[in-house]
Amino acid sequence: MDTASDFRIKLAEKSLKELEKLIQNVKIQKRKNVLSRIRAMGSLLQTVKYSYVSPEELKQLEEFKNIVKEATSLRELIKSAEKDFNSIQADYWLEYLEKLPELMDRGEIDSPCLAVRFFAGEIVKRNEIEKGKLWFCIVDCGFRLEVVTNSHEFAPGKKAVIVYLPPRKFGEFVSRGMFVSIADSITKGELSSEDIKKYCRGDVEAAILNMV
Repeated sequence: MDTASDFRIKLAEKSLKELEKLIQNVKIQKRKNVLSRIRAMGSLLQTVKYSYVSPEELKQLEEFKNIVKEATSLRELIKSAEKDFNSIQADYWLEYLEKLPELMDRGEIDSPCLAVRFFAGEIVKRNEIEKGKLWFCIVDCGFRLEVVTNSHEFAPGKKAVIVYLPPRKFGEFVSRGMFVSIADSITKGELSSEDIKKYCRGDVEAAILNMV
């Protein structure tokens, strides 16, 4: 596998770059130590990036395992910090690194959609943020997921597919993904690779590529 070009590795690199910036503003103890650990993860990732092995072999690399282990540890540490938009963003990127083994279980990929997670759930509540333009939705995906949308199509009682993206602020509201489609027949929870392929449109790919 061309690990250097793999979308998941590129997003892992993006994660570490974002974390290094975010930690500067997260209200956390031992900031210098946390930054040092993030930079050390970056060095480990360079070894992973140029390993050119299969996804299954990549998961067995000690460097890969240590990145995941450190992400899990730092994520627990971030949870003890004061909750603000910086810590929410940091949690997203650490979670991405933590979930790398599951993402690698998808095998070799040729679409950016397969580098991130998708969820299906039922919209249980919707509040209008900006009259006729923006709505804040709470979605039950087996857990609470909050999404801001500019489409009135996504109404309470409907089931929808969501691509899980870095948090964005809309005034006082935080959106943790983007609605992809209404999907009344799909099962609530995380989508499989095969299901993701069904919902991978050009605008969704563009949103993911914009992360990199």
